[in-house]
Amino acid sequence: MVQIIAEIEISQAYRDELIPVLQALVKGSRSEPGNGRYDLTENMARSGHFFVIEKWLSEKAVEEHIASPHFQAFVSAIEGKAEKLNITKVRNLFESDA
Repeated sequence: MVQIIAEIEISQAYRDELIPVLQALVKGSRSEPGNGRYDLTENMARSGHFFVIEKWLSEKAVEEHIASPHFQAFVSAIEGKAEKLNITKVRNLFESDA
């Protein structure tokens, strides 16, 4: 299992324009066979500050995701409009049954 947290900060001037792009990214990503989770969240204290919480079955699934048309459309759409884009692979330090 590969877990990723992507932090995306979008200039307020482009937020409303890019929401549909982000929604299309989520929809397409959730339909990928190697996807276990793909949630788009927004910081409640800072509009335009997003986090995508992802789980993938393998590194190969991540590579296929990056090459997918919906991910490439997202990359093109945010070019010059994102103030921050951080991609971090993470691991659980404690597994629960919940």
